[in-house]
Amino acid sequence: MDTPFSVDLELKIIRARNIDLKSSAELFVRCYLYAESNKTRVRIDSKKISSKSDLTWNQTISLNCSGTKETVKSLENGTITFELRRRISAPPLIGRMMAGSKLVARADMRWDDVVAEKGLEIEKWVVMVPENSGRRVCDDAVKPPAVLIAAEVKEREVKRSSERKCGDCNDYCVGCEYFAIGAALEAF
Repeated sequence: MDTPFSVDLELKIIRARNIDLKSSAELFVRCYLYAESNKTRVRIDSKKISSKSDLTWNQTISLNCSGTKETVKSLENGTITFELRRRISAPPLIGRMMAGSKLVARADMRWDDVVAEKGLEIEKWVVMVPENSGRRVCDDAVKPPAVLIAAEVKEREVKRSSERKCGDCNDYCVGCEYFAIGAALEAF
């Protein structure tokens, strides 16, 4: 049986640029991390900020994924999707009827394009494709929306423990632990 492995991802959502909404709204970044040939995904939402603010989050999200070296390697072959989303502020009664968010812009990136070599932090602008939903991008210059992120990945071997095995497949399974991490994050 393979030696268990662990990947720690620290993802920082820093700020956005080239965003011009016609009305006031709350903005947030939604990330989808895909593993196992893009079959398994975890959704993470940043905190919400006002579209009238300086568009700065400075929020750090830490994830730990465990599995065999091969299953952890499947993360590196996966993708990370970044979505800039808006939620319109509405009075409580109307807000219940209009729950949800609208896509402003989106970018799909390979894991390797988001993270540098293991142990090194990179900072990069994720340039997004705008959604044509009643919003415009900075006048004639047509600069695409972008979100500045920083990311760092660390890999390490994990000591074997029978308690860490997956109940579904009786092995060290990234997908199962990935969903456990996602469920824990959703609780916050």
